[in-house]
Amino acid sequence: MLQLFCSALFSGICTAQPAVAPVVLKMGIHNFPPNIIVHADGRCGGPALELSRDIFEAAGMQVEPRCITPARMYLLLDSGDIDFSINIKSTLKLSRQHLPVEPPYSKLQLVLYSHNHSSEAPRDDSVAAIRAFDYQGQRQQLLLRGYIFVDLPDSVSASQFFLHQRSQHLITYDGPFRSFLNKEQPELLKELQRKPITSIDTFYILSAQSEHQAAMQQAITQFAQKHRCLYLAHCLPQP
Repeated sequence: MLQLFCSALFSGICTAQPAVAPVVLKMGIHNFPPNIIVHADGRCGGPALELSRDIFEAAGMQVEPRCITPARMYLLLDSGDIDFSINIKSTLKLSRQHLPVEPPYSKLQLVLYSHNHSSEAPRDDSVAAIRAFDYQGQRQQLLLRGYIFVDLPDSVSASQFFLHQRSQHLITYDGPFRSFLNKEQPELLKELQRKPITSIDTFYILSAQSEHQAAMQQAITQFAQKHRCLYLAHCLPQP
């Protein structure tokens, strides 16, 4: 694409110059309602994607989502095939070279849900979980105590596996699980046992291989300062 530039002194003379293509950032996201929702047809949406677009468009950059599983997302962050994502910075699968940016994106409550003894769920200490998530070290602690992990691709599939009584427990983040349950079977919540574990902050994680890392960090920091937010998810009203 060419743009025409005309001399102010010689208005009849114009030269064609190539237009500067906008910087396009690839955002790795996985099904994690209500912040991120991956629809059945593969389309991605949700407040986290919209806020990311607000942050980077204010700095002249565009965001293009890549809807993938968490395990795949970590590989693409390492290779630089995606520029950034939102995650817990202590995740073992994340390269220590990647850059978490302050302030945090949001705070999550990690919990362990269990079926009551009257249910038909197995009593084998099985735990439905997201593949490649170590849950702030809680995966290893539960393994040492004899729990058996059943790994699923994302939060929705892990929740469905547990709710279909195919595992005794579910390790999950409370907000996303309650959001999912309220849309599917809200009456089940009173039949489950809930054990809070810990609170964890999430952050924008910038790929160490992205050529846009410095520009992304500056955009996030400036956006947070402008809106005076302690958590980026609270910078703007969410739908």
